Formats: sequence, structure tokens, C-alpha cells
Amino acid sequence: MGRHVSPQRRRSLRGATIAALLGIAVLAGVLAFAGHSIWTRARAPAPQRRTTAAVPAATLALTVTGPRCRIFVGVPGGDILVNRTLVRGQALRFDDARLNVVLSDAGAVQVYVNGVRRPPGEQGRRAAFTAVRG
Repeated sequence: MGRHVSPQRRRSLRGATIAALLGIAVLAGVLAFAGHSIWTRARAPAPQRRTTAAVPAATLALTVTGPRCRIFVGVPGGDILVNRTLVRGQALRFDDARLNVVLSDAGAVQVYVNGVRRPPGEQGRRAAFTAVRG
């Protein structure tokens, strides 16, 4: 013979089952929304890169485009502002009136002086120059 389940217990089990199913439905909806958002972002075109006209007019702006470059920037006769190795993608900006700059690999860095791009240096060669606010 089967087990007897009281009407109160049956109602309690029914309520717990409905609550569990509702929780699963809400979780599935949240996961579907998150998946759709990720899918949409992954398929969106990459944002356009800024052109040279959009580079802010700082006295000096440096962006490492090669694997790495040792960069020295200092105020003539004064403080050393930077003397370290940067890797691809790292950038620096300076707004001092006059700066001495030394790059260990002139071909690995994009250099803007007063918003104007300097011609790229020779790959693997050291470059030294003075940037003057203009």
C-alpha cells in the first residue's frame, strides 16, 4: 500500500516546486540576457582609432608601438621625469615647456611634439632630441 501524504504536506510540496521552477525560469532569463549582450558586443565593429588630428596638443606625447622601449624624459638641467622601460600600448604625456628625450628604440615609439607627429626613427636605433612647447 502507498504512503499517505496529508493535504497540508501536498500543498507545501506544490509551493516549493513552483518556487523552484520560478527561480529556474528567472535564472534562465538572466543568463539569456547576459549571453545576448556578450554576443552583441563581440559582433560589433571595433571602434575607429583616433587619427593624428585628434591627438591632444601636449608638448610631448609618446606611445610605444613596438615590443618595448627604454624611455628617458627630463627637464634640461633639472628633474628626471621618466627613466624606465615601457611595453607596447603604454603611453606618456608631458606638458613642460622644454624636455630632453632619449629613446632606446626610435622605431618602437610614436612621438608627437605639440600635437604634430615626428617621423618614425630607425628600428633598433637610439634617438635623442629636445621637445619645445610651440
